[in-house]
Amino acid sequence: MDMNQLTNSIVFLDIKEFNETSGPFCMSFGFDIKKIIFSIEKIGLVNKPYVRRNKEGFLDIITGYRRIMALKALGWDRVPCVDLTDSGLSDTNFLILNLYDNLCTRSFNDVEKCMIINRLLLHFSIEEIYGNYMNLLNISSRREVDILTKINGFTGAAKDIIANRSIPIKTIESLIDLKDPSPSIILKWIDILKLSFNQQILFIDYIIDISIKEEIDIQKLLNENIFVEFIMEDGQNIPQKAKKFIDLLRARKLPILTRNEKVFARQISDLDLPKGVRIKHTPFFEGPDYLLEISFMNGKRLKDTVDTLARIKGLTEIEDPWKEE
Repeated sequence: MDMNQLTNSIVFLDIKEFNETSGPFCMSFGFDIKKIIFSIEKIGLVNKPYVRRNKEGFLDIITGYRRIMALKALGWDRVPCVDLTDSGLSDTNFLILNLYDNLCTRSFNDVEKCMIINRLLLHFSIEEIYGNYMNLLNISSRREVDILTKINGFTGAAKDIIANRSIPIKTIESLIDLKDPSPSIILKWIDILKLSFNQQILFIDYIIDISIKEEIDIQKLLNENIFVEFIMEDGQNIPQKAKKFIDLLRARKLPILTRNEKVFARQISDLDLPKGVRIKHTPFFEGPDYLLEISFMNGKRLKDTVDTLARIKGLTEIEDPWKEE
């Protein structure tokens, strides 16, 4: 496809002919139209949209969907366009033309990558996409390609968050098999709490496990007063709220473990250990042993600390937390 060999005709089209559906070649989602409006207001329409009339006589936007939406917002009546109706190019050519037109100016969010891959699949095999388009789209693996194609199954609300926030591909993967509206609800909470990647994975695991264990759907679970009121509370910043929220879910999922951790923490706190001394349990209290850590500056400080520990009678009272039941 050599665009330089095309005879392009400039036409002025009534802006009412363009509807707001994206059409078969569009690969734009979640964009900020304000930036485009600002650009057009300052320097005008530099690059004319490319269009063609389909067999039904309606306009298909080949390139320039975002520009046309901006022109609508600005109240333009007519749009100068390059008409490729009689160019002899195929739908495959038009799709590739739009892809490279976008690649020149920007990167794609994950929803847009989903749109592109699924449209490419109408014209190419999955092996061709793996071989020819993964690098172009900055996709790291075949597995990621397969995950991205499934974003189409999410609702608009979920897609909006994926497009406008940094949602890791592993988080997206963990939501794919959930029924609507669970993915969009979970993503909404991730967005509200600004959860880190590790917190996102914990959050999803806890929510799914609690939902299954208590036989309660995810929407109803996250709409419980304890969670809604927690979000409304003042006095904590977002990172603090995020950590506390994850702790709430963990306690709900693992009530016995959480209780044992609190009992153990109380035992250790009551000992009034010297500064620089910590006693730890194994994860989930799986092992029979405990770990004593001592931070010290020199041998004398170490000896003083050990002597102090030897005089703490409460050390002999340390035992497995569940023995207090």
